[in-house]
Amino acid sequence: MNIKLARLFEIVQILLTEKKVTAEKLACHFEVSKRTIYRDIETLTLAQIPVYSEKGRYGGIGLIKNFTIDKSFLSQNEQNEILFALQSLNAVQYSKNNITLTKLNSIFNRKADDWIEVDFSRYGENDSILFEKIKNSILEKKVIKFLYFNTKGKKSKRTVEPLKLWFKEKAWYLFAYCRKKKDIRQFKIARIKNLELTCEHFERELKKEDLKNQNNVNGKGTKIVIEVDKSQAYRVYDEFFEENIAKKENGNFEITIEIFENEWLYGYLLSFGEHLKVLKPARIREILAKKVEKMRENYKN
Repeated sequence: MNIKLARLFEIVQILLTEKKVTAEKLACHFEVSKRTIYRDIETLTLAQIPVYSEKGRYGGIGLIKNFTIDKSFLSQNEQNEILFALQSLNAVQYSKNNITLTKLNSIFNRKADDWIEVDFSRYGENDSILFEKIKNSILEKKVIKFLYFNTKGKKSKRTVEPLKLWFKEKAWYLFAYCRKKKDIRQFKIARIKNLELTCEHFERELKKEDLKNQNNVNGKGTKIVIEVDKSQAYRVYDEFFEENIAKKENGNFEITIEIFENEWLYGYLLSFGEHLKVLKPARIREILAKKVEKMRENYKN
């Protein structure tokens, strides 16, 4: 269940309790544009919900008298899916969702058990404020500004229309339309600093092809074969997929991965210290050897 569906349910609930309400009032309540509200009303009409609108000084949006929601049109599994989806919004601290969840619990005459909890913060750090700002900017469709550091450490100011939070390969990313690049871009959350939530509203939506294109932006990557000492088993099973791991006769692990090659990768491989050896390709072996030699130079008197 997405944010729009949750909003549609709540609009119906508001119209059930109020005889008539203006589009301006609904837009203010949900912190969206009037245009979005009118699209929601059209969606409800297409779903055969008897919504009507009247123009003029005493006009507004309402429901035909004596209309009630028949909960029987949803199966028990469908009711559970709706409640579970709303609870997942609670897990990311979408507080405005509580009202909708309470009302639907009442309509369905049931209460789904809590099943999910999410903590965005890293150990010893408080990232929850940053995630709260990004989450609100996506849900409320508000433009944000921030400083961003790329993989080479270069700093730039960005103004973006945030579209989706995405978690992949142990890291969080923000998909957004970057006004500087005039295109959809993905930003690693850990590299976002001084984020500012503006009052400017936008209407852009993220298309499936945008997400697919960004997912494939870096190509296939480099195939790497490494050997990791058996003493590092805790890291091996935490950080690699089981299908990529093979156990050698000496007890060590041989791991085959395909990954985009950059400075981060070199640093990651070196983080294993003397417990890791690159078997293939030879080029990466040489790069790491040079870096180790440079490290030795840094500690010479």
